Amino acid sequence: MNIVTRRGFLARAGRLALAGLAPRTVAGPKLTLVREGHSHGAILIESGSPPAAEHGAQELQHFLREMSGAALPILVAADAARRPPSGPLITVGVGPLREEEYRVRVRLGRLEIKGGGKRGALYGCYALLEDVLGCRWYTSTIQHVPRRPTIVLGPLDIRGRPAFEYREPYYAEALDRDWAARNRTNGNSQRLDASVGGRVMYGRFVHTFNELVPPDQYFDAHPEYFSLIDGQRRKGYYQLCLTNADVLRLSTEKVRQWIRENPEATIFSVSQNDTYYNCQCDNCRAVEREEGAPSGVLLRFVNAVADAIGRDHPHVLIDTLAYQWSEDPPRHVRPRPNVRVRLAPIGACVGHAFDGCEANEHPYRNLRAWSAITSQLYLWHYSTNFAHYLQPLPDLAEIAADIPLVHRNGVVGLFYEGDYAPGGGGEMSALKAYLMAKLMWDPGRPAVPIVSEFLEGVYGPGAPFLQQWLDLLQAQVRRPGVHAHIYDPPTAPYLSDAVLQQGAQLFDAAERATQSHPVARDQVQRARLALEYVQLERAAPTDPNRAALARRVAEKIGRYGITQVREGEPVEKYLARISPKSPA
Repeated sequence: MNIVTRRGFLARAGRLALAGLAPRTVAGPKLTLVREGHSHGAILIESGSPPAAEHGAQELQHFLREMSGAALPILVAADAARRPPSGPLITVGVGPLREEEYRVRVRLGRLEIKGGGKRGALYGCYALLEDVLGCRWYTSTIQHVPRRPTIVLGPLDIRGRPAFEYREPYYAEALDRDWAARNRTNGNSQRLDASVGGRVMYGRFVHTFNELVPPDQYFDAHPEYFSLIDGQRRKGYYQLCLTNADVLRLSTEKVRQWIRENPEATIFSVSQNDTYYNCQCDNCRAVEREEGAPSGVLLRFVNAVADAIGRDHPHVLIDTLAYQWSEDPPRHVRPRPNVRVRLAPIGACVGHAFDGCEANEHPYRNLRAWSAITSQLYLWHYSTNFAHYLQPLPDLAEIAADIPLVHRNGVVGLFYEGDYAPGGGGEMSALKAYLMAKLMWDPGRPAVPIVSEFLEGVYGPGAPFLQQWLDLLQAQVRRPGVHAHIYDPPTAPYLSDAVLQQGAQLFDAAERATQSHPVARDQVQRARLALEYVQLERAAPTDPNRAALARRVAEKIGRYGITQVREGEPVEKYLARISPKSPA
């Protein structure tokens, strides 16, 4: 079975998003780099190249050796001038291209890899390895490098650049430096150091009001700086009074301090606390009435901060949220060019695309409305069950449909929040992160081959059964009236007893199929934890199988280094709850 055959959610990812950036056939001679395991060339790092270009050259050398057994030497310009190489060259360096853009072409008897900015040349090296030579990096430990004792490149001219300026699949499985660089993501939380060109670096990431104006420091002397709620100023985790001139002054000073402390960061968040309680004072309410939404009060404030910061730091961006009470857009005010609004539709149905579900009418309306008033919109979306990290969440079709959808609607930065706890382990996190990385770079890619290729690469002979399991789950949210949300209980309608029974049979088959494939078998057992978790959560205390199931779940949690089953809660609390000694 194939996900796309059910209703075509994934097929919508098949449109090209970046016209003119796909590989094209050109006339010209072929270039032989390796013949029968013997090197016929060298890799030259051009003068003035950034550190990431050097890393890209090293990655080329490493994976070409893995493919063919031949080690192409790496040269710098001085080496090449002193002793010109006899064979064809791969040259890696900067070119007149945009940030993160690359061009790879065979020209004048050599292979040129040119890139723009800090990472463009690095991405060009990975484009050659992945898109031309067939390498894949599924997880931080599982990859595919095809065997090619002879490497001959035909006429070639490839240009590429990312669809989104900011690309972050926020899973523990996606934080590894090499995985993130090889899959061309650039998220703030990913361990991308200077050797790979760094990342989109936030000086402060989100929910910063209490950092900007700390209540413990200011409330007693100046309660007017903080939210008026039901006639009373509130101290604690509430919000700020955004029409207070001193709050604006203090916040701007704090952002200046952050910039001094984090000179390498390019974006700083001036954003509401993760709660409601926006200010109800007369001045804030007057702006809210004029703008038609509380977001108008927030955006006027953020714009004022951005105006002040932009005069001295034109390269710095200011980030804020359209979230909870600020999700609806304002009537009049518009984000400044140095402001990035992150729309965060936390209540959306994640079982369906924004434009494919009655439960998403409001989030989709807001997406279109925000994109109509800014060309710099970011999206903060959600892709795990935060109350049950291990529980299946059938959102693959939503991911595949929504990434191209939001790109068409003007989103330029994309953050998908998954199970980010140390150790990870969230249901299908590695697959979701991989799919997101590919579509964040190019939303025009068909999603079905990406998913299928990942399953085959990670689960080996067990892949067909994992595919059927994912199809089975996806079919449930295509039933009328069935939705998926990020706090669904284990009794969610897409996790019926019949689904769990079929799932057990599929995982039994997958384990049998991978009996002689230890890596694939371990991955199948890891994926099965999602099913076992739900079975355990639904088991009655008197169920005779509960104790054995609890031991199996606990053993896998330990084996895979999972530290949280619920967001923010240490896994020890969960293990205590499921212990056979526990009355629960």
